[in-house]
Amino acid sequence: MNARVPILFLFLLINLFITYDVSAQQRTTTDSIVLRYADTTATPSGYFLVKFDAFPGEALLQRHGLTRSLSARHHILQQAQFDSVEAKHVLQIYPANHNWKCSDALIRAISTLQLKDTLLVQVSFNNTVNTLQYCRPLSAASSYPVVIASVKMSNWGLFTAQRNVRFIDRLRTARTEVAINNALPSVDYINVLHQQYPTLQGDKHTVGLKEEWFDTTDIDLLGKAVPSPLAARTINPHATMMATLIAGLGNTGPSGKGVAVKARLSSSDYQHLLPDENNYFKNAGITVQNHSYGTTLENYYGAEAVAYDQQVYTLDTLLHIFSSGNIGNTAPADGTYKGLSGYANLSGTFKQSKNVLVIGGIDTGYNVPVLSSKGPAFDGRISPQLVAYGQAGTSDAAATTTGISTLVQEAYQQGYATTPSSAMVKAILVNSADDINTPGPDYSSGYGLLNAIAAIQTIKDKQLFSGEVATGNTASIPVTVPSNTARLKITLSWNDPAATENVSKALLNDLDLSVTDNAGKTYLPWQLSTFPTADSLSAPARRGRDSVNNIEQVSIDIPAAGTVNIHVHARQLKSGTTQHFHIAWQAIPLSFFEWQYPAAGEQLSAGDNIAIRWRTPHTGNGTLSFSADSGRIWMPIAANIPLAGANSRWNIPRIFSKGLLRMSTTDTTWVSDYFNISTPVSINIGYNCPDTLQINWRSMDNASGYNVYTIKGQTLSLISTTPDTALLIAKTQLSSPYISIIPQHKDGWAGLQGTTYNYEQQGVACFFRQVLADVLADNSVDITVVFNAGNKVKKISWERLQGNDFITLSSEDITPDDHNNMLLYKDHPGHSGIFYYRVKLELTDGRSIYSDVQSVQILINQEFYLFPVPASQQLTLLSSRLGDLQVRFVDMNGRTVFTQQLTQMRETYSLKGLAAGIYICVVYEGAQKIFTKRFVKLTD
Repeated sequence: MNARVPILFLFLLINLFITYDVSAQQRTTTDSIVLRYADTTATPSGYFLVKFDAFPGEALLQRHGLTRSLSARHHILQQAQFDSVEAKHVLQIYPANHNWKCSDALIRAISTLQLKDTLLVQVSFNNTVNTLQYCRPLSAASSYPVVIASVKMSNWGLFTAQRNVRFIDRLRTARTEVAINNALPSVDYINVLHQQYPTLQGDKHTVGLKEEWFDTTDIDLLGKAVPSPLAARTINPHATMMATLIAGLGNTGPSGKGVAVKARLSSSDYQHLLPDENNYFKNAGITVQNHSYGTTLENYYGAEAVAYDQQVYTLDTLLHIFSSGNIGNTAPADGTYKGLSGYANLSGTFKQSKNVLVIGGIDTGYNVPVLSSKGPAFDGRISPQLVAYGQAGTSDAAATTTGISTLVQEAYQQGYATTPSSAMVKAILVNSADDINTPGPDYSSGYGLLNAIAAIQTIKDKQLFSGEVATGNTASIPVTVPSNTARLKITLSWNDPAATENVSKALLNDLDLSVTDNAGKTYLPWQLSTFPTADSLSAPARRGRDSVNNIEQVSIDIPAAGTVNIHVHARQLKSGTTQHFHIAWQAIPLSFFEWQYPAAGEQLSAGDNIAIRWRTPHTGNGTLSFSADSGRIWMPIAANIPLAGANSRWNIPRIFSKGLLRMSTTDTTWVSDYFNISTPVSINIGYNCPDTLQINWRSMDNASGYNVYTIKGQTLSLISTTPDTALLIAKTQLSSPYISIIPQHKDGWAGLQGTTYNYEQQGVACFFRQVLADVLADNSVDITVVFNAGNKVKKISWERLQGNDFITLSSEDITPDDHNNMLLYKDHPGHSGIFYYRVKLELTDGRSIYSDVQSVQILINQEFYLFPVPASQQLTLLSSRLGDLQVRFVDMNGRTVFTQQLTQMRETYSLKGLAAGIYICVVYEGAQKIFTKRFVKLTD
């Protein structure tokens, strides 16, 4: 038998074929990619699978019609005629089968199936679903030509060969990236933004949240939910956290305050991975949607990527924001960057879209965590484009960016009376970001760390331009550079038409950015190497013409004052006759020092350990100091601090005061604006009566009074101001069960909001705060009572149930000046059994109030106690221990009439249906009888 027969037989079984002219020597080196994508049938796809000895370079691949890269060495090409130089690097050429239309993960999955099996797949097609053959469509096509179909493996080759089948993928399920632990708004300058632009709050904006339902009863999200036909049915705490980061009201305290406080939220289920229908966004007025979820590592341009690019190109003002993922330590199993650990590991093909914004995470030390997913995208594009604070994961980084983007849209609407293109919002955010880690863009932090205040300032300064350009034409925009500029930064962004699935490069309309200074020197944008080796991908950015990204950035250090000209050249437009574009620019001064945290008016919590943060181009070291008396006395915090470090730890003193910070060098001093230091007020619920609530708290030095709030409608509302540290509140004043206090400084400013308490959930009733009955080792019983002394208690009595009535064991008078509202009585029952106690309070107005009944179980010198004997309706067995114990009731004839395992130290058995008579209760431990007690069952 020919040696090729068993191999071909195997290939036919899994419907994956190798080329017909592979020699025996070549077969020994055939790899898994060749097995999956090479063809031996009489109807090959017309494409070629070419295997090189190493990555041949982008230029060679494009010359030969690159259709798809399966790895750095394996590529699907439209033609395979190589010159003598190129041929030296070609190891093999195979006719390609139609599996190149499929995702690699799908092809790996079907290699385990047999011809008789059926597979559910997601199919992208060119025409109508009715033209699909060799499958059974299970879902109707929406506005996106994608359906779910059932395919028999025996028809796989015919199914994939259909011309109108563009792309096939496996079915996947979304999952949240990670839950958050906390928020740190200072890293992204959100706190400064709130202080400097208090009117920007997201009012009249609805933000989309593609995930499961958030908790609409959370007091930070009251009134936020906009009815949505696409909302999920299940509530997820992760969605509640994301909603709070985006638009939380802050009712629970500062940590519950989101970025766009007045924005509303519309939910849609993320189990549908394709974009929501266009009409959903139009009807709800949504122009930004958050996506803090992923699937698995998907390093290709799939159906969802195409659909998101198509939607944004159609709905130009709609911005989709995705978390990059939390799998940054993994390596792609497919594609050009196959096997490169720590690169190209975005979690979902939808994050491969070019018209969306992908956000990575950063910790408080300005470092990108290992687990934050990194770029490049499948075709070498820079992704993530930005990073934001997300120490616990990239979910919260994306949500924070969504909130900031909402305020950027609002600021643009205020300044230009129109909603900005999503490409303009991206240009603003990217251009205003702070470059971190490696100078210039990189595949870890993108173009830098999100800077909310700089983004808004770009809009306020109107450092923006929008235009359009036709093929071969150039648009030029003059910009004036002020003197003493350290860096001029310009960013170009445009929404590009959608490409088709599985392409090797997503960019269609190629625009080129360049900047010419007044001396005639031209600067090209920063670009990164796309060559698939770790040392190339980690290399610093270099200047050059970019034909991969639809975001390009030029920066010029120490530019001369005067006019520079920004040029946007349309090198090639594959779709449309013109291309709209958007530009943002920024001139960073040569000398400045900005206090990032605390910001002016910031509220700090006394006793916390925080990172003081600043931003400056200055180098060298300085001394950081603090003053609580308007600069008369300065107390050192840290000496010899590198200014470039941009942060220093500080234990905030336990005071209620305004504060100042000062950074001093040998020749310069920078003093911060005033910020506030106070301790949040912790509320103690005194008593909670039907008509009155009593609260109290500790006094605070320098406080002139305390403002007491409750939630009314959506937000906290003032109900009382008092100089005291206790307050009686009539329930008629309360519109909700929530209470919070803000102290007032004697100089007239408000301190830090305390935690908001639900007084109904504090375990405090009107008269009794606590009543406990505990059995001690000597079988005595301690009955402890804590009552609310403020309720004018005159007398307290301890009572025990005896027969059918409670008897008084002891009484004690309470005098008006008695501040001891915790009392104890010790009882000595003297025999085994269950004992019931209660406490009686007699009030000065003559009323008697009883506590709930407390029960205890006592066994004196015995392991088991059975009662009552005789019994009629039920029988109770007390046990001092548990284990392999079984209870049996035996009648006088020796027959077992009841059997049950003993699983509790107090078991009550119903005697209903048991005939009157004498029985024996027996307890067995394994096979050993350890307790016997006779009892009488009375007539019912």
